[in-house]
Amino acid sequence: MKRKLTNLLSSLVSLLFKQECVICGEHTDNSMHGICPMCRYSIPMTKYWHHAENPVREHLEGLMPVEQACSFYFFSNNGLWREVIHKFKYGSKWRTAYLLGRWFGAELRESNLYDDIDIIIPVPLHPRRLFKRGYNQSDYLARGMAEAMGIKAEIGALRRIRNNPSQAQRDYHSRWDNMENLFKLNDKTNLCGKHILLVDDVLTTGATICSCANTIRHAVDNCRISVATLSVTRRILKE
Repeated sequence: MKRKLTNLLSSLVSLLFKQECVICGEHTDNSMHGICPMCRYSIPMTKYWHHAENPVREHLEGLMPVEQACSFYFFSNNGLWREVIHKFKYGSKWRTAYLLGRWFGAELRESNLYDDIDIIIPVPLHPRRLFKRGYNQSDYLARGMAEAMGIKAEIGALRRIRNNPSQAQRDYHSRWDNMENLFKLNDKTNLCGKHILLVDDVLTTGATICSCANTIRHAVDNCRISVATLSVTRRILKE
């Protein structure tokens, strides 16, 4: 009887307080945590977090020492899921980044490959770009992932000290130009001996992630670095 009343109350609350899906805008209930069933079904997931050896890790291993690496879904130049990233990067939809981060983090939690992560660090924006945009989408991805995984996100651990041009419209080779001394570590005391998960929204060439990882490794003793990005472009992968 008690269970029936609980289920009835839950159904009533869902009916009265339906929310909109942050991806498509359709109504959904609270149990979906802001992303409706159709969008959960349509996302082009990679499922790479279930496999230690996968194309994302293979790509990054050719560029830097990395423990584990994966991306949540495949990025394309058109379609709904490209627009999702565009909106939370430039359209003030920071809550979308947070909810996707929480979904991604829940998937990583189910994978034993990421059980020993100690801390999550997002890739930072330059202060000038941060001021203009009002927020860093990678911060919200990291917050959502940290909540789902039950670990800490160190927002602000890395600082971007040079405001290099946006990578979005640059070709493969120019993305690697001037990537040295792009970041600075603010505080290394909590990172020694830790397994660090670097988080960003899109993996293209890997130049930005590598620059972050090199900054940390040069400053911190005995640390390990893994990488998780929300999306990845297929053209860099060897599948």
